[in-house]
Amino acid sequence: MAMLKECNESGLYGFTIDGLSVTDTQNFFIQAAPDIRLALLNSGALLLRGVAHSAEPAVFEVIMNALGFCTRDYIGGSSPRSTIKGKVMEATRTPPAWSIILHQEMAYVKHPPEIIAFSCVKPATEGGESTIGDMRRITKLVEPSTLQLLTERGLRLRRTLPDENRVHLKPGIKKSWQEALSAKTKEEAEFACRSRGWEFEWWNDDLILWQDCISPVRQHPRKNELIWCNQAHFWGAAAMVEWARADSRNKDEEELKEAAQNCPELLESMCFGDGEPLPEELTLNLFHLVKGLEQDVNLNTGDILLLDNLQFAHGRHAFSGNREINVIIADWTEH
Repeated sequence: MAMLKECNESGLYGFTIDGLSVTDTQNFFIQAAPDIRLALLNSGALLLRGVAHSAEPAVFEVIMNALGFCTRDYIGGSSPRSTIKGKVMEATRTPPAWSIILHQEMAYVKHPPEIIAFSCVKPATEGGESTIGDMRRITKLVEPSTLQLLTERGLRLRRTLPDENRVHLKPGIKKSWQEALSAKTKEEAEFACRSRGWEFEWWNDDLILWQDCISPVRQHPRKNELIWCNQAHFWGAAAMVEWARADSRNKDEEELKEAAQNCPELLESMCFGDGEPLPEELTLNLFHLVKGLEQDVNLNTGDILLLDNLQFAHGRHAFSGNREINVIIADWTEH
């Protein structure tokens, strides 16, 4: 039995689901799909509480398919993570001492996923709460002059992706080009870039990647609404240093400061469309603006958090112990 009700935490809506067996899961979600999809579209964020067996990757994928979402791969994504099974991935693989600041998944490409879902396998011993933020509010909070500037000049992410043998030496987020592009050879990496229209160059065995030039706002695929959707607050030395400082990661903070001063080419940089890096003050203003939207959501084993990836950003707090969250990215329908 499922019942749609308003959850207490964060004012989210959600289904509380009781007594659902593995064999009944697919049929139940096929029948519930219209209500769940409508609630997600209207609210932007939805909790499915107590979904028995959803911690199993195969069942999680069955649920997403039953809801009519078209699941996607993660080629070109910036977070370090591995595929578990099918289209099910692990959550961002950063150390427990790191928080993850609010962001919309793959918001630095022209066609980011429209849906992202998180299935809780095991909550952390302490901390590790998921965070969400309503990105529909940003266009009303950001300075009109900033929005005009970014709209006129566009945004483009420059990434430094080391070879997998050197990735441990990279300051900040450590992800190799092999992992980012699901490639084993340079030829495969180049094919992945060219097929998506991304510019690149080799720097010895490391890859410098320029991803899509985007607008700071996007048209929602199912609503007549323009929504802030980018990661201008996330990338660049200023944001990375501020992020480390907020987490009290003193060693990372000093390492990032040193890299920014002596070898900035090792760090990612959010740039205007013409390649000029964003001013530090602008990046920091956006960082704190987005951080101010954080709302905590506690997930327990068997819970699924569904987000419209344009309407809501996501992140998490630092934690201790083991925390296991599975992830699927998808679109409303196949394009």
